[in-house]
Amino acid sequence: MLQLLYNSKLKKYHAPNEALSTPPPALSNNLDLAVAQAERHYYNCNYQQCSLITEEEKNPYHSSCLPVHISCLVELKKINKLFYLAHRLVDLYPEMAISWYAVGCYYYVIGKSDPARRYLGKATTLDKLFSPAWLAYGHSFAAENEHDQAMAAYFKASQLMKGCHLPLLYIGLECGLTNNVKLADKFFLQSQSIAPQDPFVIHEMGVVSFSKYFEAAERHFREALSRLQAIKEPVLPDKWEPLLNNLGHTCRKLRKYDEALEFHRQALVLSPLNASTYSAMGFIHAIIGNTDEAVDAFHKALGIRRDDTFSTTMLSYVIEQLAEDTPPFQGAPKLVPPYDFPSTAPPPSLDKTDTSAISLDTVSTPGYQDLNNFYFEVDD
Repeated sequence: MLQLLYNSKLKKYHAPNEALSTPPPALSNNLDLAVAQAERHYYNCNYQQCSLITEEEKNPYHSSCLPVHISCLVELKKINKLFYLAHRLVDLYPEMAISWYAVGCYYYVIGKSDPARRYLGKATTLDKLFSPAWLAYGHSFAAENEHDQAMAAYFKASQLMKGCHLPLLYIGLECGLTNNVKLADKFFLQSQSIAPQDPFVIHEMGVVSFSKYFEAAERHFREALSRLQAIKEPVLPDKWEPLLNNLGHTCRKLRKYDEALEFHRQALVLSPLNASTYSAMGFIHAIIGNTDEAVDAFHKALGIRRDDTFSTTMLSYVIEQLAEDTPPFQGAPKLVPPYDFPSTAPPPSLDKTDTSAISLDTVSTPGYQDLNNFYFEVDD
């Protein structure tokens, strides 16, 4: 039994199908074991199954279950449930950090970074050792591209969350956004050593490799996609649209144009109003010579985002190329065939017309009337 409890706490990154040992009957309804199983689903990106386990908890306010449950609601963007839970927690436990953490997560999901930062800061003030609040606090800064403040919060979370790969992953992500690729690669390797099968880590490793090594980037991206497909969800979440687009860019670099177009089409299914995807598809069509499809794709991109400089430049180039390659009248013969025009009688000459019988006295103007014949009756 002791080994079972240790395994449930330590093997969080193992696949959920690698079932733990059968618990004894006395622990069949143990909440800690259920939370451990939910965490395994969460770290394997199976948020639906994790949410099912946390919602079935007999004690909805279990201290170990609440952070996992709130994180699942954030990932699944269940705004109404998160709003209700946050209000219940604030009413019941106003002095606990988890309550204000839930409120801050709600504002973060709906896109209001300022109130989210305020409530998450209050959660860290109430409990400076509450690591999920520090992690979400960093997210609130990262949403507004405040990289230094975000990295400071992530470093604090990494000190509190020993053995967790998420703070290291987000620190590497912020380093990559500040063009510090070497330092980002270092943190990604540390994160991968903890969670080698995490799709987020594998995807970011592919992003780092894309700058120089396209084959390695393609390998990382395909591995991340295979990890997600192993979850067997009906549809990929829209957050994985960058993964499909990055696969398309990598295949384009490797001159696998058909596969690149297919990945971009899959990305459009997840995010139909992404101008960058249409621009990438138009660029591929321009490379392989499909000028008509390229013009359509660039027009769609500009219809979504008018200030897209790349699409504007490429559209002008493709239209010029299309004008040079397309004849003015499609289907018309290049040589005009000879045609025998029929002979016609010459028009009559005015010099031979007899004008002697024409007199000005005989000319009448149609509609002319003598004004002397008109009279007006004026009433007195």
